[in-house]
Amino acid sequence: MKTQLTEAVVAADSQGRYLGNVELQIAFGRLRLATADLEAARELGIKAQQLAEGAANAVYQVFPYTKTMQGSNYAFDTRGQAKCLRDIGYYVRIIQYCLIAGGTGPADDYLLAGLAEMHSSFELVPSWYAEALKYIKANHGLTGDPGLELNSYIDYIINAL
Repeated sequence: MKTQLTEAVVAADSQGRYLGNVELQIAFGRLRLATADLEAARELGIKAQQLAEGAANAVYQVFPYTKTMQGSNYAFDTRGQAKCLRDIGYYVRIIQYCLIAGGTGPADDYLLAGLAEMHSSFELVPSWYAEALKYIKANHGLTGDPGLELNSYIDYIINAL
C-alpha cells in the first residue's frame, strides 16, 4: 500500500542508497502528523455510527426519490435503508484506514479502484456518497490538525467520486 513513507523508502531503495534529506523530511512530516491522524481516526471511530446515520438522512433529504423508488438499491424499506447505512459506513471505515496509514492507499486500493464498476452494477449514484461525505465533513466536530487531516481524506474521496 502506498503512503508517503513507503514511497520515500521505495525511492531510496530502488536507487540503492540511504534515505536522503528529502525522504527524511517526508518521514519527519509524516510522523509530525501521525498524532493528529490517530486522534482523528479515534474520534471518527467513536462517532462513526452517528455520522453514518446523519449522512444517510442527509442523502434522503437531498435525494428524496431514494426513499420512494422500490428495489434493493434504494432506501424504500428498512432493508434498503440498512444497505445505505452499511455503504456509508464502509466509506467512513476507509477514511479511518487512510488516517491510520497516513495516505490515500486504502482509498485507492480498496474503494476507488472498483468504484465505477460497483456503481454501475448496483445502480448507485456517486453524488449520493458525495452528499453523505459532505455531511460527515460538516458534522465530525474535529478542529485543528485532526480536523484538517480528516477533511483532506474526505475531500480526496469526494473529488474521486
